[in-house]
Amino acid sequence: VVRVGITGHGPSAIVIRNGEVIGSNISWFDDSLEGCEREVTNDHILTSSRAWVPSRLAQWEKKNGPMGDGVPVQLKDLYNWELTGVVGRDTRSMRGYSGEGNFFYPDEVIGRVNTAGSKTSGISIGAEVICGCDDLTAGVLGLNANQGDLFNLANTSEHVGLVGGEPIEGLSWLPPIGRLPSLCYLSTSTGGKTLAEKFNVQPSAEAVKNFISQLENEKNSGISSDVKGQAWEAIRELNQPIKVARNMFPSGEMLIGGGLALIPQIVESRGAILRAGQEVSVLGVAKLAQRPLAVIFGAGKVGRGFLAQLLLRSGWRIHFVDSNLELVKALKDGSYAISNLATGEVDVISEYTVSSDEWRLQEASLILTSLGANGLANWAQSVGDFDREIDIILAENHPAPAKLVREHITSSKVGVAQAQVLRSCIEPTAQQVAEFGHLTVQVQDHWTLPLDADALTQPELVSCVPGFEAKPNFAVELTRKLYTYNAINAAVCYLGAERGYVWLSDAANDSEITDLATQVGVESSAALVAEFGFDEDEQRDWSGMALAKYQDVTIRDPIERNARDPIRKLGLHDRILGPLHLCIKHGLPHDSLIQTMKSALNYREPGDPAAIQLGTFVDEFGTWGALQKVALGIDESLANYLGK
Repeated sequence: VVRVGITGHGPSAIVIRNGEVIGSNISWFDDSLEGCEREVTNDHILTSSRAWVPSRLAQWEKKNGPMGDGVPVQLKDLYNWELTGVVGRDTRSMRGYSGEGNFFYPDEVIGRVNTAGSKTSGISIGAEVICGCDDLTAGVLGLNANQGDLFNLANTSEHVGLVGGEPIEGLSWLPPIGRLPSLCYLSTSTGGKTLAEKFNVQPSAEAVKNFISQLENEKNSGISSDVKGQAWEAIRELNQPIKVARNMFPSGEMLIGGGLALIPQIVESRGAILRAGQEVSVLGVAKLAQRPLAVIFGAGKVGRGFLAQLLLRSGWRIHFVDSNLELVKALKDGSYAISNLATGEVDVISEYTVSSDEWRLQEASLILTSLGANGLANWAQSVGDFDREIDIILAENHPAPAKLVREHITSSKVGVAQAQVLRSCIEPTAQQVAEFGHLTVQVQDHWTLPLDADALTQPELVSCVPGFEAKPNFAVELTRKLYTYNAINAAVCYLGAERGYVWLSDAANDSEITDLATQVGVESSAALVAEFGFDEDEQRDWSGMALAKYQDVTIRDPIERNARDPIRKLGLHDRILGPLHLCIKHGLPHDSLIQTMKSALNYREPGDPAAIQLGTFVDEFGTWGALQKVALGIDESLANYLGK
């Protein structure tokens, strides 16, 4: 056992202070005391049908006196403390309570099993212990229920609910927490307990077996029969509150699990889909304890030098998929290193799996791609029939990767979100290759991956990865990046190429190129502020960060790589003509963008087919004619700067 997750009933009142449990515990099954009723004090919406944590704490203080600086926890938190010595709790299990301190996400590791905990439990010293969750949440996880699914946890009492969404009047509602979605639900007073009482037996596997036999022996009875067999009549009584509860939610298939789900006649009579038996909550917390798996298609520099690093730092498992068999073999043979250009820190990565043909999509909690334009198109075709609740994050150098993928993946269950890669990931030095191997990646000290919030189906899961910044209205954010970072990059690389520079940072530190690139940032920023209402100071900072990135001499990035494909980069809505047209639209200065456009038209690189093609267009049609050919719909006024 390397990781432990515990779930338990609640709400209870257990108080820990100065390393010991104080007072007498109030358990979830204890009767409520009159005068101890308390209101919910957080954003949980809870029915008044039972005592929640604030009421249980009032009951505890009535019995034990003031708790002072003691920390109230739940039963599973007590066990966690006994294993680790760490006092931790989660807000969802602390139903209705709004105290401060000692809070963790349910899947967050609070500590490791210590010597005393190992002696008590038999679990190895050092095993990680997560905070865990309440049994309702664990049950929903055990059903493998996703956003929009109806669920029925059929145990001693029953719960019917909906995963995700906003509150519904008259029902309890728990907000999302960490990577767990919100839950809207109704609990019943009937279930396995009332069924056992009706037949005067103790709930057990043997009792279930006998009840199934009785149902089968009542041959003329059935859920729709008028014959009143005792067992079938009991099922009708059990189903009545479930039917009422189900009608309060949108229609749809209902997933069922729990002890009563072991009775096939109950499952069938409710038209439900069986997902688990009485082990459902244990299965759920086990899933919570297991580190989620991210499958990264493309084990190139961005895939292994940025995406994998962010995910590994937040506890994810990584599986790379790449068609390059030599790369796959090299990754299988050991590890690789990530060298931070700013700090010199080297992060050696070894906790991953890799394959060329084993994709592991059914295990994955998240899919990411960094394949390149051609690879992305082929990949999207191969997964066109994918149809389950999951998000795909596209970290691609492509003008419209989400649109391309959506041409093939049409299921609404699958989120397809474009991301902005703002971290430079470059080849290693000869010294680094000698020390760490040829898979080493040098990276910029940048730790955020902005992505399209509106395209996600599981935003709670994605937001739990530090550095993953889900942003609304992402199309505008993409335009901002293109018209700022990429526009300044174009000024540096195309003028730098004209002056014979090989490295981007050398060109960016040329005083005249610096002046031009700075002015391109000023012109583009003014256009973005006028068109989209961005904050001027913030936009000025963006431009400054962009130029600083390209001037960083530790980033040895060749101009040839940055200037590649000038035809695409001279597109009507791309990095040069895009902001240039906005300047024209708003009557703003654009001389530096014009100069950048001219330098791009002059770019000739023998090893770049697009540059060769552009030169052919210029020779055949002139500079204005060539520009018209690669940028259909270009503003006619620009002809004055080039000559027809």
